[in-house]
Amino acid sequence: MFNRHNCALISKVRTTRSCAFLKQCSKNKLTTPANVLYCFTKRNYTDEVDLAKLAAERFGSGEATIFSKIIDKTIPANIVYEDDQCLAFHDVNPQAPVHVLVIPKFPIPQLSKSTDQDKQLLGHLLSTARDVAELLKLEKGYRVVINDGVDGAQSVYHLHIHILGGCQMQWPPG
Repeated sequence: MFNRHNCALISKVRTTRSCAFLKQCSKNKLTTPANVLYCFTKRNYTDEVDLAKLAAERFGSGEATIFSKIIDKTIPANIVYEDDQCLAFHDVNPQAPVHVLVIPKFPIPQLSKSTDQDKQLLGHLLSTARDVAELLKLEKGYRVVINDGVDGAQSVYHLHIHILGGCQMQWPPG
């Protein structure tokens, strides 16, 4: 549990507002390492929108992305599942206590650019998301999100499914 001493140490690193957020996490019994990491690394909405705009300019053209480098193992990732068609790994900037990405090994830049030939792969990605959520023991539920394009706040132009769970999700999302 978080106490005044822990909060004092944390406040040297983060703002008082973050400390209050951690106290709220503690009240909700969100005290596992993953939950604490979530509390420390949560980005705000504006950051994601700015990243999406930058990514659209840089990677909307089909250039190699960070996900391509994770697939070929030139960049490390905390992989939770892999098969011949897709890969699932923990997000480096979690937006929930559990935040995993499922990506196709064949790069599709965004859902709106997929074709009828991609239907089987898209179905496989969703089935994999379900299986990964089960593997991660998200029995109480989870959210599945696909961001598409600039207005959808897509920050990496390689189709990916977000699995978010481990806490009560809020509605509307944003």
